[in-house]
Amino acid sequence: MSALLKKLTRFRAYQLGEIGSSFSYWDGSTFTLIEARVTDVSRGFRATVFHLGAIQRLNELGVLARLSTITSVSGGSILNGVLATRWSRLKLAADGRYSNLREEIGVPVRDFCAKDLRTPILVGTRLNPINWGELVRDGFSVSANFLADGYARLYDSSLADIPAPSSQVPRFIFCATNVRTGACWHFHAGPEARMGDFYTGYCDARWVRVSEAVAASSAFPPAFSAFRLRTPKDSSFSRDDPWGEFRVVSSKRSDEQHGVRNEPVFLTDGGIYDNLAVEPVWDRYRMLLVSDAGRPFQAVRRIGQALIPRLLRVAEISMEQVRAVRQRWLVADFQEKKRIGAIWTLHTRLEDFPITDARGYGKGARELLKRVRTDLDGFSDGEIACLENHGYSIADAALRSRAPGLCPKIKSAFEWPHEPWRDEEKLAKALAESARRRIARDAWRSFFTRP
Repeated sequence: MSALLKKLTRFRAYQLGEIGSSFSYWDGSTFTLIEARVTDVSRGFRATVFHLGAIQRLNELGVLARLSTITSVSGGSILNGVLATRWSRLKLAADGRYSNLREEIGVPVRDFCAKDLRTPILVGTRLNPINWGELVRDGFSVSANFLADGYARLYDSSLADIPAPSSQVPRFIFCATNVRTGACWHFHAGPEARMGDFYTGYCDARWVRVSEAVAASSAFPPAFSAFRLRTPKDSSFSRDDPWGEFRVVSSKRSDEQHGVRNEPVFLTDGGIYDNLAVEPVWDRYRMLLVSDAGRPFQAVRRIGQALIPRLLRVAEISMEQVRAVRQRWLVADFQEKKRIGAIWTLHTRLEDFPITDARGYGKGARELLKRVRTDLDGFSDGEIACLENHGYSIADAALRSRAPGLCPKIKSAFEWPHEPWRDEEKLAKALAESARRRIARDAWRSFFTRP
């Protein structure tokens, strides 16, 4: 392990028109966790739960406690926020694994993903006359600031409340996209929290709520208009980035390199700029583990040639190529030994890993798992259990076959997070209708059947 120098571990999930999210990196004797995704309507629960399963297997293999940095974009930021706000509650056992991970991280994530977040925000906000002024201002789009209110029940901390990065605590970073500059805007948590982007500069972020950072990171248009981040009037922007390094002003866009003065910063989904969320750490780490919870880009038989469907399809193709190029870079680095690591996806076949004892779902079950909707509505117990099981099993096969040197506890027993749901007939029943979105039904339940 000590001979590996700089290494990077990461899980990624992203997909055009689908949810995504990602995780992880490692540096020397410690790791860096990263998550990222590109989705169509800021729906992140599928990826959140899939990666929850992967994180549990990371813990069992002795990897999780060695994280040095956790960065996130989009739906993956939901899980990152829970990790950041609850990391100090985790109990590290003598064997290098957290003994209460499932209780402190798994339980709140599952509970949150089981509740409908989408309908009260996207529908309820528009029906409330109190919000009509803001809605008119944004062309009747729901601002990501309302999404932050929804996340507030999961996170009650500010970025400054997160413990400082140390050998025991990773650095937590939430990435968004600055709509004005088109650059990656970073929120670095901790007592000395800072935020900013390369063109705007960097400033104090201790007052920013975790729920706000997660909302800015995960609000994908067109469902949400940009998050309006209003910095205090006395905010001072400088060229000192959150890592403590001085960033020289670029001569290419010098007209845009200035701090914000009494104007809100407009932030949208971090996956718009960098769907792999590697921007903050790309030059710092070498080993990379990629976990992709999105479906592959697919051909369509027919595509309407009216203005809106035509432009939407063009945007999808363009974003898919951005994703594909980044993935090719990663694979090329693996092949040329510039990086060390592995990649696994929601649709990866267990047979593709060079390992004889891989355990997981069969082909039919995996097909159903690929079709699970990507949304922020409430997921059923069965949907959550099956997705979590799948993330756990695929991560296990990838880590043990492609990156065994990163796993101090590589012989750790394989234990399904939800043993009853390993049965594929039971899975088939639970996921039979999981591809469908029932917005009308959810709206009825939300507003007319509440106790």
